[in-house]
Amino acid sequence: MGSAERELLRTGIRYSLGVRMVVVLVSTLAPLILESAPVPAAMVVAAAGVNAWSAWYAYRFARRGRWLVPADVAVLGAVCLSQVWTVPAREPPAGVTWIIGVAGITVIAYAWQLSLAGHAAATVIVMAAYLTGAAIADPHGWLEVAPVQLWLVIEAALSRALYLLVRHGARSADAAVARGERARRDAAVAEARRDDEREYLAALHDTASATLLMVASGVPCGHWLAEQAARDLEVVNGRYRTASGDVDLVAHLREVARSIPLTVRWDAPDPVIVPAVEAATLAHGVREALTNVVRHAGVGEAVISLCRNEDTVTVEVADQGAGFDPLHVKGHRYGVTRSIVERMARAGGRAEVISRPGHGTRVRLVRTLIAPDAGGADVETISTNVFQALRWSVLAMNLIILYGLDLPRLLSSKENYRPLWAQLVTLGTLTGVSLVVAGYLWRRRPLGVVRWPLVAAVFAASILGTVSVPGGLRLGFAHWSEGDAAWTIVLVLLDSRFAVLVGLLAAQYLMIFALSGAAAIALADVVNATVIVLGYQVSVGIVAAALRPVAVTAAASAHQQEMLRTARAVADLVHRDRAARCAELAGTTAPLLAGLAGGTADPGEPAVRRACAVEAARLRRLFATDPDDPLSHELRACVELAERNGIAVQFAERGVKPDVPDAVRRALTGPALAALATAASTARLTVIGSPEAVTVSVVADAPVEFVAPFSSPEVDMSTRVDGDRVWIKATWRPA
Repeated sequence: MGSAERELLRTGIRYSLGVRMVVVLVSTLAPLILESAPVPAAMVVAAAGVNAWSAWYAYRFARRGRWLVPADVAVLGAVCLSQVWTVPAREPPAGVTWIIGVAGITVIAYAWQLSLAGHAAATVIVMAAYLTGAAIADPHGWLEVAPVQLWLVIEAALSRALYLLVRHGARSADAAVARGERARRDAAVAEARRDDEREYLAALHDTASATLLMVASGVPCGHWLAEQAARDLEVVNGRYRTASGDVDLVAHLREVARSIPLTVRWDAPDPVIVPAVEAATLAHGVREALTNVVRHAGVGEAVISLCRNEDTVTVEVADQGAGFDPLHVKGHRYGVTRSIVERMARAGGRAEVISRPGHGTRVRLVRTLIAPDAGGADVETISTNVFQALRWSVLAMNLIILYGLDLPRLLSSKENYRPLWAQLVTLGTLTGVSLVVAGYLWRRRPLGVVRWPLVAAVFAASILGTVSVPGGLRLGFAHWSEGDAAWTIVLVLLDSRFAVLVGLLAAQYLMIFALSGAAAIALADVVNATVIVLGYQVSVGIVAAALRPVAVTAAASAHQQEMLRTARAVADLVHRDRAARCAELAGTTAPLLAGLAGGTADPGEPAVRRACAVEAARLRRLFATDPDDPLSHELRACVELAERNGIAVQFAERGVKPDVPDAVRRALTGPALAALATAASTARLTVIGSPEAVTVSVVADAPVEFVAPFSSPEVDMSTRVDGDRVWIKATWRPA
């Protein structure tokens, strides 16, 4: 059972119990005030007892007291059998008694409380008890109440049909929400996997890659190196995580700054409390900005300023170093364009880099702390589907009553109308209004302002249908349009405010009573008959008014369940992705970081520095992505890194390369990145492509021991050493 269906049933049960209590109270008050029972004391006891029981039943049933249903049917049966003491005799027997009002609202409410078999059985038992009570009270005229019993059965059938159709609408809404949820979950899982990969690469760039590059470039390494290498090792092993809850952003940034070999001055309030996920995003950007100061600015100091303005947090990292021209940064450079700018954009913020050569650099990070609304689309889906089902149900009910019940009454009383054509016009008008509503329903369009001409037409038809019935027959059997006009008003105004619907229903009945004068039945019977029909109509209006809150609650529940299922799916697939990514670095980067963290690798030794350069180049290769030509993009990233380290590199490309698989691309670029990362002064890199083969060759004054270990079954490798220069060629031939 989906959230919309579950919430609809819960609300339907609650309102059915409440409406029943109100109608029972009104039904029992009318005879106490307007007429005298055969045994007044019995009437008082019966009225007080049935009201007390109705309240107790509602209280207990709402708390899973379904075992009370047999007792409820028994109590109602006893009330039906008490007619000889509680219902005054009339000539002819009217049948529309206060007991019918109590029984009618009860069988209507049972549709929401019992199964189909239980509802049918309870209706039969109540009907049998009422007929038995009528026979005891009037052995000769009890068959006169059979038409009223027929209405009791029809009420039960219509209420069950209404319940089934509205529940079907709720199921359709749940199915639509589930389809949307699956689509959103698939998209969210795919996006989460992409985000986690980007976050992992960004974390590698900000941590392990930056640390290895600083060691390779000879940055003085103090006590911070071992601590930083240990933290970097956690990232490489995939044990990074995003914190939850709220944290102090200033304290978080101070902890980040302590891990960077740089003097930092602060211009920030203390504390600034933000969600932890926002703090992590800003901290990553600050770490990268400070790392860029160490590597490129040529100064030993930076300033971090922070401010919060309502729901916006701004962090700025500034230095007075060498500066650069952001417009001339190469596309494959990761730090500014992707690690900072793209990461902030991905998280819903923005980053701005302001710099000029010789005038320092400012990196400004801005994050808006506003949570997005959730479940709004589901609210509309649920409310629209359920309301459409409810309106179709009321339309069907209105037409069934018009032609299944009231048309036979019209035809059997046709000689009494003055004139007959007025009754036919009334029937045609009510039918036409119903068909207009059906047309709007079919096109799934709201009635809008069209509803008011339709309401006016219904009132006019109701007046015409009333004045064409002779005075002594009004509100009796021949006056069929009294309740039908009210049902048509319910149909037209179902999506209006509840107060408007109830007000116009009351106006319709008061107008009919005012026009009727001397009615065909006693005043108490008029009240009882009105309570029976009006109680049902108001119940439908209450269901319609409750749909929006039901939809909001159901959508919130569905959204919460969706988030849990999505979180489980994301956690499972992201865990697998991380395990696969970590396995790639477990044999190379992780041991080197472990040595730096544990002190077994001396950052002052040339061999360690060259190994750090190779691993840094390997990691940088991961950050370089180009969907059009990833092989050349990775190689250009290695060339750019070598040139920044002072190596003179010649790079040439020839031919057209076929698509190269990821594993083959890694094997082709491995020797080149090692040679470029460890070259002493010069290197030459050549890429030749053709449909038959792709060759990457490099010549550099690099140590052969850092180049020779690269091998792959997919790639043919050849190596030659000539003095202090090494030449290596890697060739891949597509199958």
